[in-house]
Amino acid sequence: MSVQIRIMFFLIALFTMGGLAAGAVLMAQGHHGWLSALCYVVALLLAGVGFMLRRRFVKPMATESQN
Repeated sequence: MSVQIRIMFFLIALFTMGGLAAGAVLMAQGHHGWLSALCYVVALLLAGVGFMLRRRFVKPMATESQN
């Protein structure tokens, strides 16, 4: 895997964890329930995008290295 793809996956994971943590903090405070839900939804969508990109970038590289 190239360095750019590794950095992209790291940033996606970092922002996903940050979104989940922000949603948990907002939920624990008891205020801004809609903002907490929005943080969770955005974080889960970002995780889904990360898995989609991983499948798109990692699978072709694995098949190229076998040939």
